[in-house]
Amino acid sequence: MKPFYIDYPQEKIEGHLHAYQCAFCKIPTTEIFGLLENHAKDCSYRIQAGGLSHSEPKKISQVIEPSLSDELD
Repeated sequence: MKPFYIDYPQEKIEGHLHAYQCAFCKIPTTEIFGLLENHAKDCSYRIQAGGLSHSEPKKISQVIEPSLSDELD
C-alpha cells in the first residue's frame, strides 16, 4: 500500500467555497488525492517528501537494563 500524504500546506481556491489546493504546485487536493506522485514534478513538497520517503527509517536501538529498585535486600 502506498503512503498517503495529507500534511502538505493547502490553500483555498479563490472563488470556491470548499475547494483547496497545494500551496506549492496549485493542484487541487481532489486531484492529488493524498498521493505524492499526483503533485507537480517540480512541487517543493513532492521533492522534499519524496526524498524523505526513499531514505531508510532510522532505527533506534535501546538497551533496557533491569531495574534494581524492585529487588528486596
